[in-house]
Amino acid sequence: MIEYDYEWYDDGDYCGKCEMGYYEIIDHLINDIKHLEAKVVYLRYTLSSGFLPKHYREMLRHDIFDDLSNVYWDDPAYQRYVSEYCGGHDPMEDKSYFALLKMLSTGAESVNL
Repeated sequence: MIEYDYEWYDDGDYCGKCEMGYYEIIDHLINDIKHLEAKVVYLRYTLSSGFLPKHYREMLRHDIFDDLSNVYWDDPAYQRYVSEYCGGHDPMEDKSYFALLKMLSTGAESVNL
C-alpha cells in the first residue's frame, strides 16, 4: 500500500506534496484502467476464437474494442494531471498501449498483462 505524507495548512489548503499524491493516485487508477482494458480485449478475442457460436463470434470480433474507457480529456482535473504530472503526454493515448491492445486483439498470449 502506498502511503502519502500529507501536510495541511491551517486554512485547510493542502501543500504541493499532497497535490502530487493526488496525481500519483490518478496515475495508479489510469494504469488499472489500461490493465483492465487489455484484459477485456484479450478475453473478447479468446471468446471470439471458438468458444461461442459462429454468429456471436463474428459480432464479438467486430466489437472487440467497443465500450473501452471514455476519453477523460474534457475533465479539467484530468487535463491538469496530464499537464503537470505527465508532462503533457496523455497516458491513455500512448502508442505502445495501442500496440499492446492490437496484439491482444489478434490473440497474442505472451504479452505481459
